[in-house]
Amino acid sequence: MAYNEKVLEAKANKFRRNLGLGTDNSIDFEKLLINLGVLTVYKPLEGDFSGMALKNGEHLFMLINSALPLGRQNFTIGHELYHLFIQSDFCFQMCNAGKFDRKDREEYNADLFSSYFLMPDAAIIKQIPEKELGWGESISLATLIKMEQYFGVSRNALLVRLSKGKYIHYDDYKHYTKGVIKSAVEHGYVEDLYVGNRSEKVIGDYGTKVRALYDAGKISESHYHSLMMVIGFDIDDPKFNDDGKEN
Repeated sequence: MAYNEKVLEAKANKFRRNLGLGTDNSIDFEKLLINLGVLTVYKPLEGDFSGMALKNGEHLFMLINSALPLGRQNFTIGHELYHLFIQSDFCFQMCNAGKFDRKDREEYNADLFSSYFLMPDAAIIKQIPEKELGWGESISLATLIKMEQYFGVSRNALLVRLSKGKYIHYDDYKHYTKGVIKSAVEHGYVEDLYVGNRSEKVIGDYGTKVRALYDAGKISESHYHSLMMVIGFDIDDPKFNDDGKEN
C-alpha cells in the first residue's frame, strides 16, 4: 500500500502510544519484543541480508542478522514491526532494512515507519540543544553521536531521519558517515553500537512452547532435546541439575 510519509509517521506515533512508550523515550528492544509476543531469533548470517519477518495467524516471528552492526539490527526490528503489525495481509518478507529503496513500496514504507518509530519528533527535539535548533544554526557532531547512542541507530539512519524532519540537509552532513567509529570513540563512547555482536539468542517463549509440547506428550524426549539445541540449550549438559537450574 502506498502510504505517504505523514501517514506513516502518524501510524508510528500511534503504535508507540498504544504500547505505552510515549513520544520522547528511547526503546528497550528486547522488552518490546517480549511485550509484543514476537518470537525473535538473533543469528549471524552472511551477506547484507538484515532480517526477515513471518506472520501465521497469531504467531509472529522475526529473524535478525547479528553479524551486522547493532544500530542496524535495531533499525531492522522497527522495520520488521511494520510488516508484522502495520502492513495489510502480510505473511512473509526477507528484508534489507535501511536502504530506503523506493522501488519496493512496502520495504520503503517499513524503513520510513522504523525511522519514525525509533526516532519520534518529540524525542529528537529533546536531544538537540536549543542553540543548535536556532535558525541558521547547525547540529554538532557531538549532538549527532549523542542522539544515535540514545536511539540505538546507525549514523546514516539518524541523518536520514533528521533530513526528512527538516532539521538538516542530508548532503551537508553526509561526510559524517565516514569514520563513524573513530568519531564516536573520540567523543568517549564505546564502539558496540557500530559493530556486529554476532550474538545467537532467542527472545520470546520458544522454550516454553517446546516444553509444553513435550509435557503434553506431543513430541518425544529426543525431539524435545533436538528442538532445544536449535536455540543452543543442551538439556544433557552436566552443569544443569534435575530441576533445570545451574549447579
